[in-house]
Amino acid sequence: MKKTLLALLSSAISLFAQTGISKNAEGIRVPSAFTLKQGLIYGAFGLETVSDGEPLSLGGYYTNESGEKTSIGHNAASSTFSGFVSYGALDYLEIGLYFPVHYDGDVNGTKLGGTALGDLQFYIKGSIPTAIPVQIGGSLELYAPTGSKSIGFRPRHVWYIRGDDESHAYTADSWSMAATLYASLYKFRLVHWNNFIGFHKSMSNKDITMLWGTGLYALPEKMLSLSLELSGETRLTSNEIPTAPIYDPLRFTPGLRLHLPGEADLAIGADIGLGFVKKIENKHALPVTRETDGQTIKYHVAGQPKTGISFSLSKTFDFSWKDSDHDGIIDRQDLCPESALGVAVNQRGCPVDQDRDGILNIVDDCPNTPTGVYVDYRGCPIDSDEDGVPDYLDMCDNTPEGTAVNKKGCTLDSDGDGVHDNADKCPKSIPGERVDSEGCPLDEDHDGVLNENDQCPETRQGLVVDLSGCPLDFDHDGIPDSEDNCPNSVEGELINEHGCPLDTDQDGVPDSKDKCPETPSGMLVGINGCPSDRDRDGVPDYLDKCPNTQPNIPVDSTGCNRDSDQDHVPDYLDKCPGTFPGIKVDGTGCPTNSKYSLEAISKRVLFISDKGLRLANSSYTAINDVIYLMRRFNFKLTVVCSNQAQADNIVNYLESKGFTQDFVTIQIKPGSAVRFLRTPAN
Repeated sequence: MKKTLLALLSSAISLFAQTGISKNAEGIRVPSAFTLKQGLIYGAFGLETVSDGEPLSLGGYYTNESGEKTSIGHNAASSTFSGFVSYGALDYLEIGLYFPVHYDGDVNGTKLGGTALGDLQFYIKGSIPTAIPVQIGGSLELYAPTGSKSIGFRPRHVWYIRGDDESHAYTADSWSMAATLYASLYKFRLVHWNNFIGFHKSMSNKDITMLWGTGLYALPEKMLSLSLELSGETRLTSNEIPTAPIYDPLRFTPGLRLHLPGEADLAIGADIGLGFVKKIENKHALPVTRETDGQTIKYHVAGQPKTGISFSLSKTFDFSWKDSDHDGIIDRQDLCPESALGVAVNQRGCPVDQDRDGILNIVDDCPNTPTGVYVDYRGCPIDSDEDGVPDYLDMCDNTPEGTAVNKKGCTLDSDGDGVHDNADKCPKSIPGERVDSEGCPLDEDHDGVLNENDQCPETRQGLVVDLSGCPLDFDHDGIPDSEDNCPNSVEGELINEHGCPLDTDQDGVPDSKDKCPETPSGMLVGINGCPSDRDRDGVPDYLDKCPNTQPNIPVDSTGCNRDSDQDHVPDYLDKCPGTFPGIKVDGTGCPTNSKYSLEAISKRVLFISDKGLRLANSSYTAINDVIYLMRRFNFKLTVVCSNQAQADNIVNYLESKGFTQDFVTIQIKPGSAVRFLRTPAN
């Protein structure tokens, strides 16, 4: 269907690049290389109109013999109506006729406006299929001077213009001929590329015009297709008019095509000329000379109007008489167009007895029986032994009923074990394997021990077994020796899938001996499975930041010497272990300023009187130093005295300074000197 449409619509008059719409299944003005199939008739009607403000001449005026300018007027429209019919004489040869009718609007001061017939075109076109996805074609065209000479203002083709001699808008006023070559690339399903180039020659002069076009056609197999085309007419020689190819007819045409039911198409295109993007001066335009009402007028026209729009409606009719299968029924009426040669057919072209076995198709259950084969009443080949293989193919024609057979009709033994498939209970035996009368292996697991003696009948193939057919397992760990990486495991020990002792933390010490079963991966361990601790401080080496601490020295969680008061003097060397935070200390861990040492302050508290119960005056200074420290470092104070009276004197003074019993605790130790101790505050 796709190639038929391409061929039908590609038969358009591509050489009418100036105004004629190219009837083509792919695009608007650039045809493909395909031709009509034999017997197909294609008809089309087209309309195109120029829509810019100066359709007939540059500037919208003409000049008479006196040099006076006359405005053309506002109703100077310019359109073309076209009809086209073509016929496929052969599959790759077609002929056609194109007949245009032109219209130009009223032109002030002239009688040139009006409707009239243009030059008729007759053509013959052929195409050549190739082995590659490229179609090649060619055509010859003959133009008859049937167009009107007295009507029309805008020349429809560049070869209508004769410079200073009189030109005509609708005709070349002489017979002319053209030849065109086509090439279409159609490998891609989404985009096709069509091209053409032709050469036109008028009989009345030696001028030659090249006509060309190229276009991309998108979505060719869809209901709505898109196209982008570039086409034109380029003068190669001209005796009267200087050639300027860029200002010759040249246009860009985007368009779309709607594929309608019934082999019909509706095409719409928009033409964009050079004047749309570049102002064209008179010196670059085409000069036209006309005779009207006994006067000569002159004006200039652009090679292509700025903008235009075109429509075409086409339809294909099938009148082919081809009979591909030579059954007497033409293809367009033949429901079975590939009937075998010589087979009798009905009025629809379908075989009456397709396989010529004497049984009509209507009751033939086997309509493709080979010629000469005997058949039964159903039309199927006779099968005397009813084994499913007809006699003409059966090489064992007396097979017992119910016996499975192969394609040759002989007893079927799929596994070649000597037991035919109907009696074979193990139809997939290994070739060459010993089997019993029912076709089953005598040694099912192939371990060398017959089934009747095999205590492990499902042993995996390749395992070494003992006389009872069971896999050898020297250490009795449940892993066969051939797969056991540790064949000497201790009986009862937990093992992994490879038969080796289980080592959960993978530290090299089996779980049964591992006293630290959760050692992190990659950690060095001792023979007991625990991480190494070289300085024996209780912190394993992988956590020990001080791996060389002295024996029996208290350490913290990182393995470093403990420094409880964080004065940078380890506890085992610290003679003042309770130093307040941030206080400068000496090498023994004691504050360099005795005012920050409770021990030093305690020594300054003295008692007087006979019984040593009353505080000496200097003692209050020492207690005030304690109060300062309590307020700064927020701690509770424990007062140690030898008797209650001494303790009360100290506590009463502290209470007078705001430190109640919630902050002060008393300890009585007979014979002890006064001591101040601290504990962290709540």
